[in-house]
Amino acid sequence: MFLCVRCLRSKEVVERAAGQARQPSSAAPQDGAWPDVSFPAMPEDIWLTLPDGSEHELKESVTIGRDPANDLTFSSPTVSREHAGVTCRDGRWYLEDRGSYNGTFLNGTRLQPGVPLPLRHADRIGIGSETVLFSWPAQLQDPDMTETAQELPTANPAQLSSFQRQVVQCLCGPWLAGASLDRLPSNEQIAAELGTPGATGTVKAALRRIYAKAGLSDQPAHAKRRALCRVARQRGWV
Repeated sequence: MFLCVRCLRSKEVVERAAGQARQPSSAAPQDGAWPDVSFPAMPEDIWLTLPDGSEHELKESVTIGRDPANDLTFSSPTVSREHAGVTCRDGRWYLEDRGSYNGTFLNGTRLQPGVPLPLRHADRIGIGSETVLFSWPAQLQDPDMTETAQELPTANPAQLSSFQRQVVQCLCGPWLAGASLDRLPSNEQIAAELGTPGATGTVKAALRRIYAKAGLSDQPAHAKRRALCRVARQRGWV
C-alpha cells in the first residue's frame, strides 16, 4: 500500500497540535482564548508537478537536466545536460537557467543564463519542450508578496474559445488561489459564477470539448477535472 509522504506529515502536524491543545495550562486564559497551536508550513507543502503528473517535493535546491547526475532528469533531446536549477535562498525559491541551449522559461518569458528569478505558486516552468509547475499554496498567505506581472501569451495549437477559457478559469480559480485540487467547483457553481445559473448543461458541454483538446477524455470524471487544471496551467490557458 502506497502512503503519500505529504499526507503522513500533515497527519503528524494535526496530532502534534491536538496534543498541545490537550495539555493542561499552568494559568487559565484571561480572555477565554486558548493558546495558538498552529504550525508553520512544512517543506513538503512545496513541490514541482512534472509532465507525467507526478510530484517532486522541494526540500532543498535541485538541478534539472538530461544528465543522470541531475536531481531531476528529462530524456528529451530538447533538454540540455545541465539545463536549469531551482534554489532556495532567504525563504524564497528561485529558478535559474544554467546556460541551456533551448532556454529556460518562466510563464513564457525566457530567463537570462545565470540570473535567478523568484517563483510563485502555480508558476509555469519551461525546460526545453517539457513543462513543470511550481506549487506553494502557503505563499499566497504572505501579505508582503509582490503580485505576478501579466504573462506573455503562449502559442498553442489547441486554443480555447472565449467561453471555454472562462469555464477553465472558473474551474482552476480556487486551485490557483491556494485551494486543494480536491475542492474544485462543480458545474453548477461554475455556471453561477459566470452569471448563468441555469446553464449547467452548457458548462458541461464546454468542459467535454476542453477535455478533448487537453487529451483527457478517457480519464475518470473526477480525475479529469484535477488533471485539466495542471494541463491548463502548462498550456497557458489560465
